Amino acid sequence: MLLNECITHCLDRTYPVFGDEMAVSEALSRMQEGRIVCAPVLHEGKVQAMVTILDLLAAKSSKKTAALTLRELELQPAETVSPSDHLFEVMARAGTFSCPVIAVAEEDGSYCGVLNKARVLEEVAGVFHLNDDGLTLELDVPTFGLKLSEVVAALEKNDAMVLSFGMYHPEPESERMLLTFRVQSHDQFRLIKNMEKYGYSIRYTSSLSKAGEDELREKALEFLRFMDM
Repeated sequence: MLLNECITHCLDRTYPVFGDEMAVSEALSRMQEGRIVCAPVLHEGKVQAMVTILDLLAAKSSKKTAALTLRELELQPAETVSPSDHLFEVMARAGTFSCPVIAVAEEDGSYCGVLNKARVLEEVAGVFHLNDDGLTLELDVPTFGLKLSEVVAALEKNDAMVLSFGMYHPEPESERMLLTFRVQSHDQFRLIKNMEKYGYSIRYTSSLSKAGEDELREKALEFLRFMDM
């Protein structure tokens, strides 16, 4: 599956959706029955807004709720994503969507379904192998003069398979940056020790190994340091 097909793959077409002619009381009842906190509001099949249960409760408490419809509420226009959007583009915008679900619509606004934010996180975690057994290795390296290929080569030289990596600057305009790798290695102790020998500053390591092996790892590293003296 291509990453620009993830949105269609993860699309939920069964999620409750309301027409803007629906009465506030009915929409509130359906949301309470379904135990959902928000839902898309459509006008002639196109996404108009996202209504929350707080919006409906506030409207219900007013004096003019007798025949109030969703169309009459002052709802903010809905932000949507396209079925053809890339997974990373949706992830970058995830924080701008206040609801747990994101409305998905065609370019003309036609409703397609919703995308659950939690599902987006799961997909991204899968891309970067964050849920697989492996080692997270973070290196503190100079911003200038670094060849990423040399770092990868050093890891692979020690029989480590690079599953994914990322880079970021801990501070703006910093002369240092952090490289975070997700790797698989049959001998992580040797890998860490040799990376230190190559002159790399290891800022963080964490393994998804079984509980109780952390102490053994520390003892093994301490033994290697002793042998190196």
